[in-house]
Amino acid sequence: MEEKKNREPAIKSGWARAILMILSYLVASIIIQGIAGVIIAVVTKTNMMELQSVLQDPNNLGIMFSMQFVGLLIAFGVIYIYRKFIDRKTIFSLGFEVKNKTMDMIMGMVVGFGLMLIGFLALKFTNHLEVTDIQYSSKVVFGGFFFFILVAIAEEIIFRGYVLTNFMDSFKNKYLALFLSSLLFAIFHGLNPNLSLVGFINLVVAGLALGITYIHTKNLWFPIFLHLSWNYFQGPIFGFEVSGLNFNSVIHQEVVGSDLITGGNFGFEGSILITVLLIGMIVVTDRLLAKK
Repeated sequence: MEEKKNREPAIKSGWARAILMILSYLVASIIIQGIAGVIIAVVTKTNMMELQSVLQDPNNLGIMFSMQFVGLLIAFGVIYIYRKFIDRKTIFSLGFEVKNKTMDMIMGMVVGFGLMLIGFLALKFTNHLEVTDIQYSSKVVFGGFFFFILVAIAEEIIFRGYVLTNFMDSFKNKYLALFLSSLLFAIFHGLNPNLSLVGFINLVVAGLALGITYIHTKNLWFPIFLHLSWNYFQGPIFGFEVSGLNFNSVIHQEVVGSDLITGGNFGFEGSILITVLLIGMIVVTDRLLAKK
């Protein structure tokens, strides 16, 4: 009985554990990434008032990569501490089992690419998008890929791994847990530039799409690779903004017409077309997995 008691979480409520972890992560990020930012400002001789623009400049991919790598280490560090001392479980139990998960990884990449390709072609053939240039760059293709691997792993271990897992411990309805974790995911991106109402709604829907397999499988590899594919093909390949942030790309394009259709300066994530595509993906995926 004593051994069983020791395995119980230090904080009984799952939603409380999730919220406290998010707050701890934000505080740690502000402090540690703030220090990293100061170091970058000193090394690059950048005025502190201009530092934010330097950190978000797509031409400074090395700096962006470094900051994102620091962010990933912070995410793993905070979650490791919470998982070990608060949840009293291992961090790998959040869904890092790799056996027989190769197809999940492949399907994540394929689905993300497919959604972006359909959206790109839909805008192109309805004259809402014009391709102005195509320029191959190994820095863009490979650098962008590795950058978004860091983004995908960090955000998925936070929101689908830790937050959704603990919300599912608190709420009997796993779909309610999924929705609340997706709402937090959208709020987390609330300070991104050019965020619109449709963009915010689509971030919630994207959270649902990323988490719909997790509530059935408790494995992170499909959402990680879907997240990677979604961002990578949206930005460095097809040339859209990624959640309002600019990235150098292979395809250079301009969108014309209603922001409701094109997504405007927030990128394709601000378009109602992606809303429809994501909802379709969620419904199909949920039905397939529910049958299994």
